[in-house]
Parts: sequence; C-alpha cells; structure tokens
Amino acid sequence: MAYREYHDQIGGINHWLFSQEDFKHLISRPFRGEEYTNVINGSGVVKGEQKYPKGYQEMIIPELKRRADFFREVPALKDINAADAKVLTVLIGDKDDPAVAASRSYVGMKGATTKQCGLSSMMEEFPSTVTSAEMYERLAQWNRDSSISILMFQLPFGGKAGKEIDATALCNRIALEKDGDGLNQMTLGLMSLGAERYYDCCTPSGMVDLASVYLVREKGARLRPDGIASFGGLEVLVAGRSNIVGEPLFNLLKRFDATTLGPLHTRTGTGGSSDKDTQRRIYTELSKRADIVFGCMGFHPYKVHPDTEYFFTADMLKEGCLIIDASTSFRKDGRKPYGDVDPSARSKAAAFTLETGGVGPGTVTKLVHQGWRGMLYQNIDKVRNAVEDNKATVVSTFTKLLSSYAGSSESDAAGNAENLFYRAISKDSHPVHAVDALEAIFPELMK
Repeated sequence: MAYREYHDQIGGINHWLFSQEDFKHLISRPFRGEEYTNVINGSGVVKGEQKYPKGYQEMIIPELKRRADFFREVPALKDINAADAKVLTVLIGDKDDPAVAASRSYVGMKGATTKQCGLSSMMEEFPSTVTSAEMYERLAQWNRDSSISILMFQLPFGGKAGKEIDATALCNRIALEKDGDGLNQMTLGLMSLGAERYYDCCTPSGMVDLASVYLVREKGARLRPDGIASFGGLEVLVAGRSNIVGEPLFNLLKRFDATTLGPLHTRTGTGGSSDKDTQRRIYTELSKRADIVFGCMGFHPYKVHPDTEYFFTADMLKEGCLIIDASTSFRKDGRKPYGDVDPSARSKAAAFTLETGGVGPGTVTKLVHQGWRGMLYQNIDKVRNAVEDNKATVVSTFTKLLSSYAGSSESDAAGNAENLFYRAISKDSHPVHAVDALEAIFPELMK
C-alpha cells in the first residue's frame, strides 16, 4: 500500500509519556474496603496505597515544569518565564453558598496543580449580585491581558447570578486562544469537526487520553501521530450527551476511528418508543457489545433498574471491557461518590477508573497542560523561531512518528515530515502546529 500523507495535528506529550519505563498506568489500590488490581490511574498519588510509583498526572505535571525550566537553554525561548503566565479561574457565588462549595474545592485543586507545573494560578471571585454587564467588561479585559495564559468560568454560578447570567453567552466571549476549558461553543464545534483549534474540551479529551494509555501500553494499539491511540476495530459506547462531555466525546471518538455506539440518553428507544422497558433493553443490547464504555450520564432523575441507582450493572457489560467512568455524583448521603457503573460490575472489566483518582485528575491534568500550551500561544513568534532553529530535529522526529504510524520506511515519510515542518513555522498556519512541533521535539532538545 502506498504511503498516504498525514495532514492532521502532530506531536503531543503522550509520545513521551508512553515511552517512560517508570510510568505504570495500572495500579493496585484498596478502595472502599475492596482490593483492586486493574485500576486506570489518573492521579498517581493515592495516599501511599499504590504499589507502582507513577500515574498519569504525576508523570505529566512535573514534566511540564521540567520543560518550562529548560526554556532558558533554548535561545528563542529564553525570555519566556512560566511563572509570569497565569491560569485564571473565575468563581461567582457567595462564600456561604453551599451550591459553590464543591467548586471552591475544585478551584483549589486546579490551582495547586497549576503551580506544580511552573505556571501561576489566579482566581477572581465575585459575589452572586454581580451583573452580566460587569462580567462582560471584566472578560474583555482578561482577553486583552497577555499575561493570562487561559481563563475559565467555574460553573455553575451561585445565587442570583446563577439565575440571571447567561453562562453560555458569557463563555462564548472567551477568546479562543484562551479558552483552555473548552467552554466557548466555537471551541466545541471545531473539536467535534476535527478542525484546527487551540484546545480541546478537558473532560472528554482527558477520558480519551486515559483510554489511549491503556490501549497502547496494555493492548498494543497503534499510536497516532497526534499522540492518541487508534480506536479502529473497537466498538465504543458513550453514555450521556451533555454539551461539554458526552457529545464532544462522541465526536472525538469518531475521529479516532472508533465504531461508536450511542450516545445513550434519556430518550433512547426504538420504533418511536422510549418507555422504560424498551430503553432498558436497548441500553443493554448496546452496552453488551461495547469493548470500551465511557460513562458520563451523571445523576439521572429516573431509575433505570428497580434495585440500584447505578446506570450500568454487571449483566450489561461485556467480559473484558474497558470502563472510563467520568460520573461522580454525591447522591444518597451527600458524601460518598457514585459513578455510572455499579462497583459489582467491575469484575467484568479488564480495567476501569474509580470514582476518585481517575477521570477527575485526568481532567485537571489536561486543563493544566492546556494552560501550559496557552503560555506558548501567547509567545507564538518565539515558538515558531525555536521550531525553525531546530529544523533537523523537527523533521527527524516527525519522520519517525509518521513512518511508525503508517508502517512504512522513513524515506517514504520524510517528504511529508518536511512539509509539516514548513506548516509549523508559517505565520499563515494555525499556531497549534508550531506548539505541537515544539512539544514533540522537547525530549530530544533536553537530552
């Protein structure tokens, strides 16, 4: 078969991650009184309980810091100081409002992780009486501030603001080059189409990353030039269709060659019928086929099963499947986390994420990584110069990635690699290509 040129994004930190010998993606972990040996490790540090030393977040965040510290060794980048780049989170709600208590905790976690990678964390807090006009004015200022790497609104807003401010309209005014959480609908649309864009929506992108690590490290799947596993030949089920998780995840997976089932939702049915019995039958028929189950239903205000609140039970899953469960809701007592998948069903899976330490840290890691990339977007001319100064390394790295994916000789891929290099340094091309190129060659530069 003739070599087919590749024109999509290239690079990504996953190429580096998957090659690290001390990175162990599956861990043994006791959780809620049970011992698990096949947990997809999103965090890396689980109160000293894990038997293997490294996980997804614990590998990537220090590596970003190491790369930021290396800027001073690259002539074109020596004037970039990561500590000057801010990741801004905006919290709206009163201090005594329980509706934003969880958001405060989450903001704290994001801030701490951001600082670990060398960037600065910044939070702007507003009372629930703030108006739309005031927020539009402040947002315009943040969009113009070159020291802000990315910015995001912590949703939902509390109190009066939660009822009166149109959060979607507000997020749609975030500058695309600073929309690190993927909340602008333009970002979501570009991601779903596979078009050139600055960022991906963090949670679905993090879920795909966690699944990719497992597929490449444990199942020998091909690694695409963009750092994502090929899902070709796999039937993948998405449960949930929210605008910021289920729907973009469904579209992402199609781009990575998955045979996508779903997304399942509250109106799933057949023949115009969506009664409970029909829904339960369709849910089960599809989930039993799935090689990978992505759970992102969250708390659902209807009971799928008469004897459990979980969406997926053991009889619904295929033996040996992979479970990536993004749902964490605190129903019943308000303290214990629940996902979409009944814990008793995990025995059917080859590997799975838990309610804590899985998708959550993966999402935060993705967000911080995008903040790091946002710093580079704010210095894109310097990034292009650094890529141009290292042409031989870029072309060599690209050639190896392309030939490996295509299963061809490096001589077949060399011309394609050179074209992608020129695309990366061109001021007429999207900045994402220059940032991708720089990320791809960092391991070589730092040797």
